[in-house]
Amino acid sequence: MKILQRGLLGLCLLVLLILQLWCTYITFTFPYNGIYVEVKQDRQGDAGIVQTSYIVNRMEANGRNVEVHEGDVILQINGGPPGEWSTVKSWNVVEKARMLLISRNGQEQFIQLTKGRPSAVDLIPLFEEVVCVFMCGLLLIKERRSPSARLLAFAFLSAALIFLSLGASNRGDTIGKLLIASGMMMLPIVFLHFLVVFFKEKGDMELPRRLFKYLYGIALGAIALRSLYFFPSMAYIYRFDGSLTMAFFIVVITLNIVLLSTLFVKVWRVQSQLSTIIKSVFFSLLISFLPIITLSFLPQLLADEWIFDPMYTSCLLLIFPITFAYLIASNQLYDIGLVVRRFLFAAVMSVAPVAVFTFFFGLLFHAETNPRQLAALFIGLIILMSTMLYAAEYWTTRLEPYLFPRKFMLKLALKKISKNLGSISSFRELKDIILVDIVNTLGVMGVAILIRSKDGTEIISAGDMDHSELEMLMARGALRNHAYYTVLEINDHEDYSSYLIVTSKKTNTRIGNEERNWLQLITSYLEVGLENVYLIRKLTGKLQQMVWEVPQEENLWLSKVMFELQEEERIRIATDLHDTTMQDLFFLKRRLSSLADKPTMGQEDREQINSMNNFVEMINASLRQSCFELNPHLLKEVGLKQTLKSFIEKEKYSTPFELTLQMGSLLQIEEKDLSSKRHIFRIVQELLNNAKKHSQASEVIFHLREDRQSFYLHYEDDGVGFPTDQEAKLEIGGSGMGLANMRSRVLHVGGKFEMNSSEGNGTKITITIPIDEVLTT
Repeated sequence: MKILQRGLLGLCLLVLLILQLWCTYITFTFPYNGIYVEVKQDRQGDAGIVQTSYIVNRMEANGRNVEVHEGDVILQINGGPPGEWSTVKSWNVVEKARMLLISRNGQEQFIQLTKGRPSAVDLIPLFEEVVCVFMCGLLLIKERRSPSARLLAFAFLSAALIFLSLGASNRGDTIGKLLIASGMMMLPIVFLHFLVVFFKEKGDMELPRRLFKYLYGIALGAIALRSLYFFPSMAYIYRFDGSLTMAFFIVVITLNIVLLSTLFVKVWRVQSQLSTIIKSVFFSLLISFLPIITLSFLPQLLADEWIFDPMYTSCLLLIFPITFAYLIASNQLYDIGLVVRRFLFAAVMSVAPVAVFTFFFGLLFHAETNPRQLAALFIGLIILMSTMLYAAEYWTTRLEPYLFPRKFMLKLALKKISKNLGSISSFRELKDIILVDIVNTLGVMGVAILIRSKDGTEIISAGDMDHSELEMLMARGALRNHAYYTVLEINDHEDYSSYLIVTSKKTNTRIGNEERNWLQLITSYLEVGLENVYLIRKLTGKLQQMVWEVPQEENLWLSKVMFELQEEERIRIATDLHDTTMQDLFFLKRRLSSLADKPTMGQEDREQINSMNNFVEMINASLRQSCFELNPHLLKEVGLKQTLKSFIEKEKYSTPFELTLQMGSLLQIEEKDLSSKRHIFRIVQELLNNAKKHSQASEVIFHLREDRQSFYLHYEDDGVGFPTDQEAKLEIGGSGMGLANMRSRVLHVGGKFEMNSSEGNGTKITITIPIDEVLTT
């Protein structure tokens, strides 16, 4: 079977190649004359001798010969009588000729018909044919398993035959005329057939198919009838064939439009993928076929003269099948209705300037132009300007890095800052993430946020900023009008007011208007972010103060309640993540895998889906790690020692310092209840988090051991340290709750918390927990 299919495919390719060579030979060997003749017969004398005259009655505008005029009498073609010339005998046109003898006003003269350079009449159809053949091959190679894609490929092939044979048909070649007439009849039928199959494949819509056997029957019958073209005495049927072919084309295209209009009305207000496909197809059909029907075929049928040559309007025919090729190969659709509305609006905007230009052009060159040329100029400029206006947004956006580099850089920085603001929960993060970005983006000496409250003035800054000078200028009310600083108010509340302060640039120039407007946007983002950070800090401070002020026994009770609530919430979040998000990711991965396994999926699409699958797996792995940190289930399954070992091993890949875990025998603590082991795990977790955030260390060491009486946890780093007398004080850059939480946990299990730290000398913490006195929850 495969051998037979390959044989048929090879035979079809061979036939197409022969037709291509033949039509190309005719097109580029003989000039296109466009000389139509009228045959007149006069009976002379008593003997009744009939004299036949061949009079030029029409000259095509695209014809090359300008020496032949209407009314000339053709006496000889290539030295022989005109009546014996094949194209005159069949079609009443003078083509494929080299030499004419004509009679004009009683004088005879020879006219040499020479072939000049290829014109647009020859080259445009050739380009259109190349596009059609390329799309046909692409569909057969990439989407060969799709029935609709195969039909669309056949539609492209029909269009290719039309463009292929156009030059040969114009030159009176019998094969060319047979191909172009047959292609014109088959093309709309194949489109209609394709629509039915396409909507069945994409939307599972059953559309009627009974009409196809009649349409194909008419087309095949017409092809068989056209075989009479090869007999010159029967070729007179061509005089009716052209009009009938155009009428048939219009009727079947109207069926296409009626079908799509019906579907379009049904889904006009429906929001779905199928409705988007139908709308896209409907608009592309109108754009493709209305110009050639209304500007070429209908005028030719009604007035025997077209407004625009079909050679030009036929270019738009490719929009319809190319749209379908896109729909078949891609799952991402454009809102074609929006595209059409925007293009029409651009056309309306173009009318006034184009009309003015065309008017003055007509005045300046009135002797060299005619109304048809001015109409073509007007329409061409409308299309050109509409396209330019429509594409202006796209190209401006794409070229923005080169046309407006400063604006583009500010936009990227704004996007980055607005994204980072969502993850900020402290003033230190506000400084390290946001203010540093502002300094780098604007190229200024420094940036600061000044906060004034009842308790005093606080300043967080990045870059070179003099805090004492800022406080002095603010106290004197001279900061806003200072020549060196740009001051923007962020918010003003009863509790506090805040300001964004920016110095001049490093080039000693002031902030420009565009950059000032950008800073105004930044302050609108900072207003919300700063409010959240301030509330978090305020609530955290109150909670910490409450914990420290409550008596010891009540403090333990409060700590116990807080720890229980924390663990319950962590377990709830971990469970929700596992039961919802991770399950959704699992089903998404399975769905993507099933799509990748479809036989109709192209190799490029399959690679993209596999890449998406890998990304989903990365997200899933990250969520599993988060679930483990929220609810360390391994404590129950493998114990404290193995859980800590697994946790530290994973953290080694993300810490900015060398992380070491040393563990001795932990047999006794392993026998304790799960709650006690969970407290120890949380203490290690909190120590490591604090080290990552604040220590700036190059090495962090955990050492866990036990003896008969106690369990020991030693922590040591070589970081920046801090004064131990300020450990309970709230700093601008941190909440201070980490140490309080650890101390409370240690007290909760009856242990001791000892810390030794100083600025520049790192931090050492020793936690001792009596094994016999470990509390249970």
